[in-house]
Amino acid sequence: MLDWMFIAVTRIKAPSAAQDRMVEGFLRGGPELRRRPGFLGFELWRNDETLEAVSRWESREAMDAYRNSPIFGSTTGRARAHAAAPKP
Repeated sequence: MLDWMFIAVTRIKAPSAAQDRMVEGFLRGGPELRRRPGFLGFELWRNDETLEAVSRWESREAMDAYRNSPIFGSTTGRARAHAAAPKP
């Protein structure tokens, strides 16, 4: 049983259409995220103006290890590029 956990919240202001594309990007990166040591869970919260990515970790060190890994740049980069791409 965990005594405590680290929760990271990233708030992204974006129009609804861009949020749709970002959600798709986050979903594609989910399987890799679940394989990270110390990862406990992930949620996306959404309203008209913002998308909030909420991740739970066993420790800040576990989250930092993920953020410093090559996979972080590849998954978040894909989400950002996908959000910026024009929707057909």
